[in-house]
Amino acid sequence: MTDVRQLTYVQSMAADSNALADAYPSRTRARLETRGRVFEAATAEFRRVGVASAQIEDIVRAAGVARGTFYLHFPTKDHVLLEILRRTEGAVAARLDREMDRSVAGFLRLTVSLMAEVATGEDAAIIPDVLAMVARSEGMLAESDVALFVVVTRFLERAQARGEVRCDAPAGELASVFLSGVFGVLLSKTGVQARGLEPALQRAADVFVRGFAA
Repeated sequence: MTDVRQLTYVQSMAADSNALADAYPSRTRARLETRGRVFEAATAEFRRVGVASAQIEDIVRAAGVARGTFYLHFPTKDHVLLEILRRTEGAVAARLDREMDRSVAGFLRLTVSLMAEVATGEDAAIIPDVLAMVARSEGMLAESDVALFVVVTRFLERAQARGEVRCDAPAGELASVFLSGVFGVLLSKTGVQARGLEPALQRAADVFVRGFAA
């Protein structure tokens, strides 16, 4: 199991209601357990038939809940994709958070390498739908809520303080431009093109390294 998958597993366990059982009152614990079952059932169905073909009836049947319970926790299928995104990018961010002493080139290249690993992993068939959700998620997803955006911004702030990254734009803007570019490459390299994903991402990282240089 690779670092990212280990982190994804650990994070999902931390988010899972069983792992949090002792930390909440029984009513909240029951709600978290139900949400966890619905999420796992939805993710399994997405993997099985694809997001577009996934039926809410099949998801709630597998989770053992009423249809209304699905909508209570996830108003739309996009909200399930949002949870997948948060868990996945959160795991990547946790890995990157331990690499703050890298060079700018080393950090950005590691970032895209980890993202390529996720995009070609067990959820490879779902990732394009996750990225499409990001593209249409105005008002649903704030950058400040995205752990990956936060950790890349923090790295760039430190690099600016060291004089390694240009200071004519805030670190948050640079992080936003970088991640938008990376997401664009990810979205364009799906299916049979996935084999060229890592090289394409590394080329994009090199472009940003040169563009960010002080």
